[in-house]
Amino acid sequence: MYIFRYASQPVAERSVCIALQQAPLGKGVIDFFPGEGVSKNMLTKLGDCVIGRVKGGVTTVLITEYYLADVEIDPVDLRIDRIDTSPAIMRNFTPAVPPPEAVALSKTAPRNTTLKLTGHIEKVGDVSVTNQCLGDETGQARLEGFCVTWDNKPHGIDLAYTTTIAGAGPSQKVLTGSFTGARNKATALVAVGFSLIGPDRAQYELTGHAVFAGSGRQAIVAEQMIFGPSGNEPLVALQISITPKTEINAPRHTSLREKPAITQTDSNIGQLA
Repeated sequence: MYIFRYASQPVAERSVCIALQQAPLGKGVIDFFPGEGVSKNMLTKLGDCVIGRVKGGVTTVLITEYYLADVEIDPVDLRIDRIDTSPAIMRNFTPAVPPPEAVALSKTAPRNTTLKLTGHIEKVGDVSVTNQCLGDETGQARLEGFCVTWDNKPHGIDLAYTTTIAGAGPSQKVLTGSFTGARNKATALVAVGFSLIGPDRAQYELTGHAVFAGSGRQAIVAEQMIFGPSGNEPLVALQISITPKTEINAPRHTSLREKPAITQTDSNIGQLA
């Protein structure tokens, strides 16, 4: 389940309406449940929201903006968050603590994992880099597809990634060692998304950036699709890092004055199509 929220407050004379509906891509189905004051899945003001329930597989949402003709408007933000239903939402949830032996090993583990990116670049062909940026951040040559190889990948963790090909819609999610995108088809990737999976995913941090033609770096956020300013710019560069989260500080002491019963956990997760 996901929540779509209107996250801007434009001037009334330059208002923008956002409409949500299912697009004819993917095999899944999405049901919309509008919040109070929202009609026909049309978001019109700050705080308007719609809940989307996805069933039966991958699906696609068509997002349409409506505004007055010949009126200069300010960009509006549509925030999309995944609604967490895992045990992490429980008030008394405590993450599993590894045994002392595992903690001792993690402190001596290498800080950087080895990720190899192999991509097909427009008019260049296949190019491979290790722990570096793939492609030219300041250029226009399209990165039409890529594969991530994690040679020293530990057990209990993996990287999943997906792309959106211009004119073809989102691709299936794949794991390390698999290619996503296209080769020699003169197509562009207009969106990418990454996430960590596996029982040990909480012990690692995913970072990096993506660059779309004519725009600056965009930080990779786990479980969230990344795209250019208009959504049509081609991907030209990509860099990914996965780092173990090593905690070496002493655990925090819990005061008797604290009230765990009213402590809340923020468990929102960004969307990954």
